[in-house]
Amino acid sequence: MADRIPCLNPDCSNTILPVTAELNKGLCMPCVQAAAGQARKEFIEKNRRDLNEFEGITDPVEILIIIHKPRQYDPLINWIPHPISSEQLYASLQEEDANRLARHATALLGTDEHDQAEEILLCLTAFTDISLNGALRALVSNRTIWPSLAFRRAPKDVRDQLLDLVETELENRGHLLSALAWIYDESVITRFEQWRCEPPAWRNQFRLPPQAFTHEAGWELDGQGGHRTLVDRHCTALSRGENTREGFSTITASSERCPWCKTALTHLVSLRSADFGLAEYPDKIQVTTCEVCTAFGIVYGQFDHEGRGRWHPKNHRPNYLPDDAETWQRLPQNVLVVGDKRPAHFAADQFLPTTFSQVGGHPTWIQDSDYPHCPDCLETMSFLAQIDHEDIEDQSEGVYYAFVCSPCRTSATNYQQT
Repeated sequence: MADRIPCLNPDCSNTILPVTAELNKGLCMPCVQAAAGQARKEFIEKNRRDLNEFEGITDPVEILIIIHKPRQYDPLINWIPHPISSEQLYASLQEEDANRLARHATALLGTDEHDQAEEILLCLTAFTDISLNGALRALVSNRTIWPSLAFRRAPKDVRDQLLDLVETELENRGHLLSALAWIYDESVITRFEQWRCEPPAWRNQFRLPPQAFTHEAGWELDGQGGHRTLVDRHCTALSRGENTREGFSTITASSERCPWCKTALTHLVSLRSADFGLAEYPDKIQVTTCEVCTAFGIVYGQFDHEGRGRWHPKNHRPNYLPDDAETWQRLPQNVLVVGDKRPAHFAADQFLPTTFSQVGGHPTWIQDSDYPHCPDCLETMSFLAQIDHEDIEDQSEGVYYAFVCSPCRTSATNYQQT
């Protein structure tokens, strides 16, 4: 066997066969690959060019069509983003422009650009109030009941078609139930109540009963023939900044320690409900949690009439907790400020091009909807606020959710990520 010789790279300790040295000019394969990678990087940096597809275009509809156009990755092209955000562009659309964009999206349904159409319809339903009746009829015709949020203002004929299809469409049934939940009118409520009283033959297709899908749209049956909402229509965005507002804070330290992982507890959010138009909530609320443990299960808190939060004695330890909790990096404290009012459904879907930290409105579920039950009265708790980790720390992910049971003055938090 031939003796191995050292790689010619003075910073490398590898040895190689003579035949490899002859082929690679004395370098080992890792060094050859590293050199090739560096050469490729230098080539890209030297030859990369900026490409502005929006240059000279002022029509907001054309701009949004370009924004939604899929782009194939090319390391030699730096795509210049439009200076105005998508949500701002949608909000600025005149009615005729919005209708024109809706017609464009409808024409793409069922084609190779169907995904682009769904993105546009989702944004139109979240950021505008125009009618999407034509697009919804086309979606039903194509048996594509997605995005479910787009059906929140569906006309009666579309609603009735969905009510018929849900009994026969096996593959789309989950999407059909979610779409019906967003429609949320008396006919839909009656049908969900019927399914609750007399479970349909297809009940076992899902882990949860049909009426559980109403949580996707922020409401539920009350078990007495009525229904209740789990969200507040008032919604206020939160954004990163230096918070000096009296009576409001996010992620502040508590003097208590978690009895499970022993780390300091956190007040996820502290607020005065009247400042946010939350009339059905107690006046002062402080939601106490454990940053570590809420990543693995629901953490409950209590708050007194002065809004002082603390650990709830009825908390149940999650089945799993990490043994390195003390090494976890803590969340940045009090770095969100109160922003603009926005519609309740503005951030109701994780694929919307917007920010997600907010007080009130509909939560942005990253996974399935997960409203906790109050440990005291066992009722489903109402959504209060959410904090997107990316809004408080760059290159982070996951959303922290806060809930409240007003009569019991109980809070809860949970966490979801992709």
